[in-house]
Amino acid sequence: MDVIQEVLLIVLDLIKVVLLALPLIFGAIFRTFFPQKLKDVHGQTVLITGGGNGLGRALALEFATRGCTVIVVDIDLAAAEQTCTELRRKQVAAYAYRVDVSSYEQVEAMAVDVQKTVGPVDILVNNAGLVHFNFLEDTSTEIANRVIDINVKSHIWTTKVFLEKMMDRKRGHIVAISSMSGMYAFPWAVVYSTSKYAVNGFMAAVTEQLRLQGFSDKIQTTCVCPYYIATRKDIVEFLKKPRFKLLTTEHTARVIAKGILRNEVTIAIPPFFDLGVKIMQLFPVKVQQLVRDYIIREYELNSTQ
Repeated sequence: MDVIQEVLLIVLDLIKVVLLALPLIFGAIFRTFFPQKLKDVHGQTVLITGGGNGLGRALALEFATRGCTVIVVDIDLAAAEQTCTELRRKQVAAYAYRVDVSSYEQVEAMAVDVQKTVGPVDILVNNAGLVHFNFLEDTSTEIANRVIDINVKSHIWTTKVFLEKMMDRKRGHIVAISSMSGMYAFPWAVVYSTSKYAVNGFMAAVTEQLRLQGFSDKIQTTCVCPYYIATRKDIVEFLKKPRFKLLTTEHTARVIAKGILRNEVTIAIPPFFDLGVKIMQLFPVKVQQLVRDYIIREYELNSTQ
């Protein structure tokens, strides 16, 4: 009798979930065709790690265009300062910090100085990352540690030091720049792909933590999973025969900025990739491998023939 009662309770809970989910599903479909209005971030402070070059620099310019104060954090101080010079031409305040984001001590010290010098951070963009293409047996322990330290630990450290202030203010937005390799296991870059899966898991856990703590309507989270970007030299040199056209930095930054301003939890670039991966994962592994062989053509990504 207890078993039957438990089964009935589960069935009732499932029915409740379906009824509550229907308006959410229809709302998501509606927003696909009619995106919600971009929020106004003029006057807010945005901190971007890895902001000295590439995508980080492009994101800094996007937010400066919207009237944000921008804090550029990079291991290369000269690059960070150069980005800040460009930002100030847009009549916004910009600050450069040299920080090894894999070091908790450096991140913590930077956060203290930012609070004193600039003020609270409204939007944290964890963009710093290393790309490393290699099979596992060809990856040194030093490189593996460095990839994990920068691609994973930096997200944990920066979020840890800034999240508490966001909770105190009941306001904030945490953004993680992950990769399509965090949605779709990439065999040519095992450690890198592992690090990006970790970022996706971290952001999913933080999102649920904030919901359980009652902050989900006050502190937003966004996890970005772009395809490979053409401006990174290491990517261009490795992907000799990519199945899909590489993204440009400017386009990627525009899409990310708009997604952040719409409070999107997940941003896939291009958007069809997210749906394609989810559909593919419904099938047995052998079928997924057929997709990899005949559609993605993984075996020839690094081929010159």
